[in-house]
Amino acid sequence: MLSGSLLLTILSRSAGEEGYSVPVAQVLVLVAASAIVGRSSRLRVLSGFLLTIAVLRLGWSVIAPMLTDWAPVQRLTDDLDWGPKMFVTRLLNATGALLMLTTFIGHRITRDDLFLRVGYMNAPVKPERILWFRSPLRWSHLGPPIVLIFAVAMIAFLFSNLRPNFWQLTQHWELFPWAVATAALNAANEEFQFRCVPLAHLRNVLPPHEGIWLTAVFFGLGHYFGQPSGWLGVAMATIAGFIWGKSMLETRGVGWAFAIHFVQDLVIFYFLAMSNRV
Repeated sequence: MLSGSLLLTILSRSAGEEGYSVPVAQVLVLVAASAIVGRSSRLRVLSGFLLTIAVLRLGWSVIAPMLTDWAPVQRLTDDLDWGPKMFVTRLLNATGALLMLTTFIGHRITRDDLFLRVGYMNAPVKPERILWFRSPLRWSHLGPPIVLIFAVAMIAFLFSNLRPNFWQLTQHWELFPWAVATAALNAANEEFQFRCVPLAHLRNVLPPHEGIWLTAVFFGLGHYFGQPSGWLGVAMATIAGFIWGKSMLETRGVGWAFAIHFVQDLVIFYFLAMSNRV
């Protein structure tokens, strides 16, 4: 997971290196590793997960940036207003979801394995050391407070990092449809690529709790250059990724993960708008 994460790109950029050489090398190594372990009767179960990590890195660090820099796409986005421009940039990241379909070849993965349903939103929550409760609780009681806590934490982080002009908020109400569409697209895309597919491939490889943490760390490192950003952003995204993955496993669906993620992305959209950033 670390070999295929954004960690190597973070370190290479700190050393002054740019370009696609690091992610391309990661993709090639992971694809080769997937092919090698696929020939082993003992390690074959790892092949799908290794290929998934390779596809994730290819989509997010190579294909999406190249499409963004492609002249026809740049001409298109230059002519768009801020709202649709933001939507198009997030749509380019969704191309990786199509690549994810290749990881299903040779693997019997069902809709239930991928958590592609709302799930049992009132499922019981298993006690967790990093959470504040010990008594029995249900997701219908835990989900709404988490939405609020995460939203407040995100607002505090973005306020200190982006320095938005709140006077512009009244000027951005017309962006609301684009905000909803962009937040929904990004939340669905990231949940599918960073949790649904990897967790499906890990179902026969690791205990569920370890699989959640593995995908959470991978998701957190992927936010170093995003929002929330930096190492604090990595920590915040890792915790969020763990809770979202936990909700998926316990409710057997993506309902709570998508809902909480959607609210976070809605907050981010408006802070970026008030900071005049894409």
